[in-house]
Amino acid sequence: MVRDVILLLGLALGLAACSPSDDFAACTAGDGGPEAVSACSRVVLITKILPLGRQFKTHDLAKVYTARGRHLAATGELDSAIVDFGEVIRLEPRETQALLERAAAYQKLGNHDLAIADLSELIRRDARRASHYAARGKAYQAKGDDEGALRDLNQAIAMDPGDPFYKIARAASHRRKRDHDRAIADAAAAIAIQPYFAVFYLERADSLLRKGGSAERALADLDQAIKLEPGLAIAHSRRAVALTLLKAPGDPLAEAEEGVRLDPKSAEARVTRGTIALAAGQRERAAADFDEAIRLDPRHAEAYEARGILRRAGGNLDGATRDFSEAIRLDPRMVGPYVQRGGMFRERGAHDKALDDFTLAIRNAPMQAGLYVERAQSHEKLGRLPEALDDFRIARGLDPRMPAASEGYARIEAAFAASGRPKPSENP
Repeated sequence: MVRDVILLLGLALGLAACSPSDDFAACTAGDGGPEAVSACSRVVLITKILPLGRQFKTHDLAKVYTARGRHLAATGELDSAIVDFGEVIRLEPRETQALLERAAAYQKLGNHDLAIADLSELIRRDARRASHYAARGKAYQAKGDDEGALRDLNQAIAMDPGDPFYKIARAASHRRKRDHDRAIADAAAAIAIQPYFAVFYLERADSLLRKGGSAERALADLDQAIKLEPGLAIAHSRRAVALTLLKAPGDPLAEAEEGVRLDPKSAEARVTRGTIALAAGQRERAAADFDEAIRLDPRHAEAYEARGILRRAGGNLDGATRDFSEAIRLDPRMVGPYVQRGGMFRERGAHDKALDDFTLAIRNAPMQAGLYVERAQSHEKLGRLPEALDDFRIARGLDPRMPAASEGYARIEAAFAASGRPKPSENP
């Protein structure tokens, strides 16, 4: 006991020699660095020692925790930063900035539910700020909940319709829900407000490419994005895709190379280059890019999808199935992996499994006529003619010019006539 008291007194004398007021100033100056963190930590320790700690008020200590939390978050020590922001919230329960910063740290760690909980508390305390709804909307986006994101982003835009960043964030959620027209409209509105941000053009180009039939407009947007920000790697990768779709003058592979050169750690740039190499018959190069993309980002679902397509084409069906399944696990909202895996199941005669995959693909993209054709063919293989007829009918309604839909519908009609069974009545 005596030894502990002597140790504490010695520590107190040592800390006193460090000038607590200087430490407080160094901690809260905002310059950052290890010295600032050390100064903050000394102040925190001093406040636990009487009588030295009495010189700091509760508000002063909250400022110290805030400063140290920011320093720690900036250097990637997120768990420690979260503890410090929690201390600020405990010391000053009405404080809102600490909730916002702790939510940001949770989000970087992938703890989206905890981030959303903090942002919900922030909105409960101050529901008048559009930025709070926008922050929670982006947290919902990071979680993969675009419905929740759209609710909050709609509210943010209603409160502050002149903020282009809220509109571009909403465009991303519309795009992910494959509502490309709304995504394009939001991106266009953001550009009209602030035409000097490359990422706004990039967002619109992305939706134009995904919508289909608008590659020329997408290419114009990508050219503008590159003009505004020449080093934007993703713009070069997207431009490579647009050139491929248009078969326009220019070298898509060279453009994809530029994307990788500008950002060699980008999994997306690798997937784009690999996909274009695969289309050019360069399978080994494509395989190397897909493998490297997965190494760079093991959670990049499109990299697994791309590698699965390569493996399927090369006859490695088990490997392809594993890749498509992993892509689905990482992002259940995708369409391609379900279609690819469903096609493989059908080729193996596993029509029930194929049917399940095509149904899940339709759930994610209910306006794509080709998906109903795929499912109709599986129904047909299983002898489920009424269901096949209904799917061919839907496909024909979505795209009257699709030969597979019209031909399939006529084929099932003929099968009913040949069997003498009445054709089921069609729902309006």
